[in-house]
Amino acid sequence: MNKCGALVLATTLVFLAVTVPASAADATGRPRVIVTTDGEVDDRCSMNRFLLYANDWDIRGLIHSSSKHHWKGNAQDPGHRWNDVSWLDEQLAAYEAVYPQLKQHAPGYPTADELRSQVFVGNIELEGDMREATPGSNRIVEVLLEKDPSPVWLQAWGGANTIARALKTIEEKYPNRIEEVSAKAKIYLITHQDNTYDTYIRKQWPNVEVLLSNYPSFGAIAYGWGKLLPPDEKKYFGRVWMRENLLKNHGPLLDLYEHKELRFRSEGDSPAFLHVINTGLRSDEHPTYGGWGGRFYQAKPHLWRSVDGKQPGPHSISRWAIDFQNDWAARADWCVKDYEQANHHPVVKLRHEQDVTAPPGANIMLEAEASDPDGDTLQYQWWPYQEAGTYPAALTIENAEAQRATFRVPDDAQPGQTMHLVCTVSDNGTPPLKKHRRVIVTCGPE
Repeated sequence: MNKCGALVLATTLVFLAVTVPASAADATGRPRVIVTTDGEVDDRCSMNRFLLYANDWDIRGLIHSSSKHHWKGNAQDPGHRWNDVSWLDEQLAAYEAVYPQLKQHAPGYPTADELRSQVFVGNIELEGDMREATPGSNRIVEVLLEKDPSPVWLQAWGGANTIARALKTIEEKYPNRIEEVSAKAKIYLITHQDNTYDTYIRKQWPNVEVLLSNYPSFGAIAYGWGKLLPPDEKKYFGRVWMRENLLKNHGPLLDLYEHKELRFRSEGDSPAFLHVINTGLRSDEHPTYGGWGGRFYQAKPHLWRSVDGKQPGPHSISRWAIDFQNDWAARADWCVKDYEQANHHPVVKLRHEQDVTAPPGANIMLEAEASDPDGDTLQYQWWPYQEAGTYPAALTIENAEAQRATFRVPDDAQPGQTMHLVCTVSDNGTPPLKKHRRVIVTCGPE
């Protein structure tokens, strides 16, 4: 019997225990990421959180760059609001102090020296400066030219100029590699912080996938968060919650977090890395899927823009705010607590394929299994991620609060339409944590 036939038989049929990866990152190893940063205060806040997730990625570069807001200047041109690159050295020294605790809680944390080996200075002298190759741009070139075909997530927390300079070097010196590099370079822009995407990347590298996060999206956790977040989420960014969960008694790394009178200030750049944290939502597989870093629509070939302010539906980032704040708080605990004292994520697996094709009217049995490393009580919730799919009407999942649920493909679903169904498993630890598994159902012919 083929797998599609097994999936659409009567719901009394027990699935074969087939466990599949939750995302492309799981199948190929940790995602490769390169950060470029202009060192603004919200970059420094984002980096503080980023380091707590350093085990989630293969970090291939931490690169100082410039933007229209911050540049160093030179003998001919003065700098503008530049913060010395030593800020990152200070954070890595604090990370080194908490590393012995962090590595108790999860495998894969790099040492501080391993991270230091990835720090480079890129094109920092002027806004949009891409005149000359720099150690930072050359590092990006080196990684992009590796034979590994897996994606390289190039995160522009400031301007895209150092990334643009790297691509220009490849264009000039390795023109036969352009197609190969275009297939694996994934650029996540936190808005346009210089003009190098428009003047160079878009024109000379039209096949590079670019995710552009606009202010209505990343702004939910940038300086204007107090105006954009709904009331039930604001307390997770306020003075009381931040003090109790992050800013007091959580070690030297969190001591460096640049709050505003104990309130959250801004992490406008964090969506760039939230997008590639392995939450189980598979957000790194396609820009339209959505996850902690937002959801995107296709504006032009290979250019994806945030849906917020453009398409209806819940805010693509703030809908996850309570979850990623609690998750952050758990990792802050890891900095100072032994394993037995802290909370850790549930482990969730599907007992069937994560991608299903079934005809209209078919009944699909959905089943997950989960365990908790701390012995916490777990709660299951299946729910349709409505706006991520292409079937336009509302979807219903039967027995949605059970480990095993049932979904009927709508009778009027058309071939090729997709429906995204998510299993969220929550624990009752402190702070509470969640893991997800997404099943994508594609309507096939009758």
